[in-house]
Amino acid sequence: MANRMLCGKLQEARKAAGLSQKDVYTWLGVSQSTFSSWETGKSEPSIPVFLQLCAKYEISDIFGYFLSDSIVSRRRVLDSRMLSKLADLDDRGRAAVYNCIDFEYSNMRIQQYTAHRRIPVYLQPAAAGLGNYMSDSDYEELELDAPEGADAGIRISGDSMEPIIRDGEIVFIKFQPQILGDQTGIFILNGEAYCKRLEYRAGETYLYSYNPKYSPIHITPDDDLRTIGRVLL
Repeated sequence: MANRMLCGKLQEARKAAGLSQKDVYTWLGVSQSTFSSWETGKSEPSIPVFLQLCAKYEISDIFGYFLSDSIVSRRRVLDSRMLSKLADLDDRGRAAVYNCIDFEYSNMRIQQYTAHRRIPVYLQPAAAGLGNYMSDSDYEELELDAPEGADAGIRISGDSMEPIIRDGEIVFIKFQPQILGDQTGIFILNGEAYCKRLEYRAGETYLYSYNPKYSPIHITPDDDLRTIGRVLL
């Protein structure tokens, strides 16, 4: 669940800057629903987007502003010096930091929300790299420790999602026809299955890899992109 207090502060800062939601989500190049979810607490923006919003709202003391009302949360809030250092890193450096955060967060989620049960696992792997076709009916039931809310598992082929998701690893998915930006999912793109992170940038749609050596896949109007579900990290 998102940090609702932080999301509320973002909304408060936008209004104080005299900006409408449309002013900001158009400027960012994201959908209205994605932006609205950041202000209602349904999800949170990524760290780069969070820094963009702070700059847009002219928040100079990020640490002070977001702790000014004694926010109580399980999550540790990065101080302004660390956020500044993160903003100064190049794409490769930020990718390394995000990978470490996602890896530790994934381990925490697995430890807290898993239960041993029988769950269908697709036999045909989804590719973390080159695409593979995935049959909707080709699966077997296995006894596994599965996260709460998981509908099925799927084995991953390739290294483009490492170190978060490794070649041959089974990931668990929640079936849903759409996912939010900056979430990882299983997709069928032009008849081939992929495990990627969905991102919206300047009005364009991309499928991203965690491994920085792989280039993002730009989705064009001619592509057939379908979402199978969200990967539960």
